[in-house]
Amino acid sequence: MYTVLGREALKTGEQMEVGVALTPDEEWRDQIIPFLGHKGPAYSAHIRRSLEGPLDNLQTRHYLGSVEGRVITHVMIVGDRGAGILGHVYTLPEERRKGAYGKLMAHQMRNVAEEGFKVINLGTGFESPPYWIYHSYGFRSIGTGRGQMTWLAHPEAERELMSPAPTRIRPLEWGDWGYMDLLAAQPPTEDEELPRCRVMGLKDYGSHEGPYVAFTIRREDDGRIQANALVAETGATVGWAILAPDNHWWGDAWAVDLHAHPNFHQDYGRLVASLEWPDVPTVAYASEPRGLKATALEAAGFRPTGTVNEVMSTETGRRSVTIWQRNAD
Repeated sequence: MYTVLGREALKTGEQMEVGVALTPDEEWRDQIIPFLGHKGPAYSAHIRRSLEGPLDNLQTRHYLGSVEGRVITHVMIVGDRGAGILGHVYTLPEERRKGAYGKLMAHQMRNVAEEGFKVINLGTGFESPPYWIYHSYGFRSIGTGRGQMTWLAHPEAERELMSPAPTRIRPLEWGDWGYMDLLAAQPPTEDEELPRCRVMGLKDYGSHEGPYVAFTIRREDDGRIQANALVAETGATVGWAILAPDNHWWGDAWAVDLHAHPNFHQDYGRLVASLEWPDVPTVAYASEPRGLKATALEAAGFRPTGTVNEVMSTETGRRSVTIWQRNAD
């Protein structure tokens, strides 16, 4: 479904139509797919699939600036239940320096607020020209020297989304993408047991924008992988439990990844219990100081077997990481 959001004059005097295509959308599919053809395989798969049919409850919103029906600039917002990601910003080389993207983004930011988005994350080069464009619209770095940025609809938006509430567990979905990125971006506390997500390559905090797409497609191709979401009564995804082959292990072990927002650490036991153990050893990793994650692993039959050779360095200090192992039943 395509909606016209307005019309703007470019620096050249050309008239640019600004609109948003909410996928699936057959009208704009044949322009958007080649326009973003430079994206990698995982992103390209999401773009194509979203344009052709629904992906769970995920909203994929393509904001388009077009001149005489030809797309010249683009930005995408994906997400659900108030949490989103801004990505795929691209203007045709021959159409740059006309002010096209700046005018498109002004409409896009107004529209996402109207559509109920409360938190939006993005990634760019720290203090690059795009960084300062995003900064002018209210995006701020998630940490010192980082190009990952967060926009809040109001100062308490993130706190309200992650406020304590009853929870349930269900399979992870495409629609969790925005929340997975939001959870990944939160700076670790001094007592968080790291790594935050070994399966998706996240040591402490950062982005799940690209890794979550690749992981979701990997799950579709490998039905053995288990991935569950901890969802609060507010609608927010506040944690995850993942069980997948451990590509970093010499052997046939599988790896468990657990993470929950600090307001929901008491749910680690339920997250572990939501998984069905394979008939091969399962490993997990948790840094010191020992906390509720290690306690939940131990209650599920995991035992410490050693430490990772290299000490993990994070913004909260250097930590040793314990390897936990659960043998097959």
